[in-house]
Amino acid sequence: MTTGPTPGLGTRLAARVMRTGFTLVARPPKSLRFASGTVADPETVTVPTRHGPVRCLLYRPAGTAAPPPVHVQLHGGAFIVRRPEQDDHVCRYLAADVGAAVLVPDYDTAPDVTYPVAEHQAYDVAAWAHTHGAERGWDGERLSVGGYSAGAKLAINVVQQARDAGAFLPVALAVGFGVTDVGLDPHARTSPKRFPAIGPRLLRLVQKAYFPDPATRAEPLASPALAPDLSGFPPTLVTTGGLDSLEADGQIFAEKLRATGADVTYHRFPDVDHGYTHKPPVETAREAITGLGDHLARAYAAADPEGPARPDRRV
Repeated sequence: MTTGPTPGLGTRLAARVMRTGFTLVARPPKSLRFASGTVADPETVTVPTRHGPVRCLLYRPAGTAAPPPVHVQLHGGAFIVRRPEQDDHVCRYLAADVGAAVLVPDYDTAPDVTYPVAEHQAYDVAAWAHTHGAERGWDGERLSVGGYSAGAKLAINVVQQARDAGAFLPVALAVGFGVTDVGLDPHARTSPKRFPAIGPRLLRLVQKAYFPDPATRAEPLASPALAPDLSGFPPTLVTTGGLDSLEADGQIFAEKLRATGADVTYHRFPDVDHGYTHKPPVETAREAITGLGDHLARAYAAADPEGPARPDRRV
């Protein structure tokens, strides 16, 4: 699938151990399940991409008379973990309380693949969702994209590729605690915490496992914060945590995007570390996820003022 340097045996083993361990514990607590309505368990949809088929989870809103908008949600996991189910509580909220269909790709990760396979797959899934709305029962013209952590970068990458291809552009982008510069020395990242959730050892593993060729780490698709052109982005929500070692990635990306004239909303949660949408404190997770829903709902309404209204629910 890719050419150039490949991860060494030790790196591959470390990545597999991390993937297995994280998959066993990547279950957000029940306290974060605050969707106000009932959402059926997700369907499984297989989407063709240039790197092979990708399994996706599809959440559908209940009782929609008109085709709903569609949101492509890219899960996190350091480009190593494969568990789209970790965003289940977010997807159910968006389906029940925003009225969106939500598509969650189980994209390929290290050590099975290296950059830019996941970036390509994320875009290919979004492009498929855009063009197959009529047959699948959603409005592909009102497509948004978002994600957390590694998935935040992949969501940004979807917009970059869509803009450059000229075929479509998401109506909104929403990213949280994302990495936007994968080439930065892991020891250069700082946090007020002595032991932040994302430390140098993990960051180095990500570089060696998924971005093994240092020469590619500054490419616009690898590190969007370094991209010379961030023009043409849709309304964008960026959130960060004040204790997260990746906080500067989100801040810098938001600043550079705003400098292009883009409509950018930046929200900083000062007292939380990485992954604040997936763990307590519940109040922060709720604020971050409902803020995501509000951002998407505004974009959907702006894209089609005559379209179906957001469900009249409150959490």
